Order: sequence, then structure tokens, then C-alpha cells
Amino acid sequence: MSYNNDDNRRQLLGRLSRRLAYTAPVLMLAVGGGAALQAAAEGSLSQAGKAAMADLSEESWLLASAHAEGGAEAEAEAEGEAEAEAEGEAEGEAEGDVSDVQRPEGYSPAYSEDGENAPELLARGEELYYDTSLSTNGLSCASCHGSDGNDMGYSATFEQPFPHEVAMARDQFGMDKVHADEMTQICMVAPMAAEPLEWGGEQLTSLAAYMVEVQRRFAGEPHGL
Repeated sequence: MSYNNDDNRRQLLGRLSRRLAYTAPVLMLAVGGGAALQAAAEGSLSQAGKAAMADLSEESWLLASAHAEGGAEAEAEAEGEAEAEAEGEAEGEAEGDVSDVQRPEGYSPAYSEDGENAPELLARGEELYYDTSLSTNGLSCASCHGSDGNDMGYSATFEQPFPHEVAMARDQFGMDKVHADEMTQICMVAPMAAEPLEWGGEQLTSLAAYMVEVQRRFAGEPHGL
């Protein structure tokens, strides 16, 4: 095929490149193969044949270019979507559900953060502090924070009375300060990989009361342990 008018030819090629961009490699093979077979059969090409092949070569090159550009754009778009999805998943994994660990509306704690908790409540809290059955991975509170009064794994902010800042609460749940029961819930759902304890229940109340005294001991203040 040949054209006397170069502008008409280029307009046609433009339409072909848009419609057939993704079939360009096949077209190139077909055109190239057909031309080669024709040349082999005839042994030589006329001047008109050479001109036709030049036209076809230009068409093939334009179509291949359109195909390459379209493929590169599609690949770049796919990579961008994959990166955005990966970032979104990573952010989702770094954030916890604050409703699991934050005091619910209408909740009233059955322990005191002023250090006025009954000895039996503290004794029960100490039992639970060492209880690995509260977790799903074999951990207890003592696994991370020490036993027999050897307090460890606390930041300097733990020297402050409740409510105070806790790095895990800030980083994973967006909470600036936490009460003792909220800190207990955070330890339950994060490092101990368990369900939060019942708000106002015996286990959460006892553990929170016990942690109030641990905080006092860590800060070097009088405590009931």
C-alpha cells in the first residue's frame, strides 16, 4: 500500500496506532514475514515494491512505538497502584483498634488510681500478672515486665502516676495518655495477642489495681506490694 499524500498517510497511521497498539508485534511479524517471502519468491523487488516495503516498515515502526509507550504507561500505573496498596496495608498493620483498649462511654472503674485498693484485689491482680493463660502466645505480663519486684520494660514515663503517656498506646492506638486499665488492655491485645478483658470485670479490675502499685514501686514511692 502507498499513498501520494503524506498527511493522509500519517493520519491513517495515527488511527491504526491507537486501535492496534497492543497487536503491533504480531503485525510486525506478519508484515516482515510477508515481505521476506515475497522477496524470496520473486528474487528481486521493483522500485515500487521497495517503496511499498518502506511504507510498511514505517507503519510497523510507528505501531511498535505506540505499543511500547502504551505498555510502559500501563506498567508504571500498575506499579504505582501496587505501591499505594502496600503502603495502605502497612499503615493498617501499624494501627490498632482504639475501641478495644479505650474506656467505653459510661464505664466507671472499680479500682482506684490513688492507691487505695483492697489487699485481696492486689493479690488477685498479682496472680493474673503471672498467668500465661490470658494470652494466646504463652506470654504473661511478667514475661515483658519482670517478676519478683524486678520491674523492667517500662519507659521513663511510667514514673508518672496514671493516667500517663505510654509509647505503645501513642504509636499503635494514637492515645496521648492512658489509665491503668487501658494500659492493661493494650498489653492484652498487642504483645499478648488476646482479646481485651471485660470492662469492669474481675480480671481487668484486679490487674489494673495491681499495676497502680507496680507504678508506685517503679517510681520509688510507697506501695502496697
